[in-house]
Amino acid sequence: MSGNLKRNDSKAVSSIIAHLDQVRSNRPTTSLTEGKSAKTGATLINIISAAREIFVNEGHASLSLRKVARKADIAVGNLTYHFPTKHILLDAMLREALAEYAEDHLAQFEADRDSPLDILLNVVTYYARNAWESHRFFYQMWGYAGSDETAMETVRNLYRPIGRFIYYLIREANPELSDHEIRRATLQLFSLEEGYKLFVGMGSTNDGALTSMEDDIRIMTKWIVFTKYAEAEA
Repeated sequence: MSGNLKRNDSKAVSSIIAHLDQVRSNRPTTSLTEGKSAKTGATLINIISAAREIFVNEGHASLSLRKVARKADIAVGNLTYHFPTKHILLDAMLREALAEYAEDHLAQFEADRDSPLDILLNVVTYYARNAWESHRFFYQMWGYAGSDETAMETVRNLYRPIGRFIYYLIREANPELSDHEIRRATLQLFSLEEGYKLFVGMGSTNDGALTSMEDDIRIMTKWIVFTKYAEAEA
């Protein structure tokens, strides 16, 4: 295991923080409201919030600019002034959701900077815990990604920053892994996380297998990062 991670003493840590800070600063409710009046800023936040609610509850296919305008209680013309097309609005809504996700990642990072492994375990535990409240959003996002190539590229671009974040943490936690092994480990951790979201939505809150998933994902993370490839080479 590599040494302690402090905000200013690791190039990788600086890359991680800069990466997520960029995601945060590019969130539509920040970038689109810069230099605008408070009223305009509130309108943009209201539109994106309305779009997300419809997206989660009804899916991308049922989302329309007219429906979002009605939900946000504004005129359609007011909405299209800021978001001329449905795709532009969906892109903004998804980037806003990613920015919130980045905020949560940074919170796990700041919670414990003593060890790369501790930080990684904080993050994957957050993934398992967050699955209970976010699985419906991810169901709809996966469906949207499958709707056409443009949507797929939008969602792919959303995942890249978080994927690099996990890659950096794995690399710091176990410097003995090759680039290929780190990429494989990153994919496996994301597969665990996405799988939990899938089964949480179909399962029961009393399902013992699901209620223990925070412990399970920590165990699996340590095995993937420190044991899996060593065993394969033995």
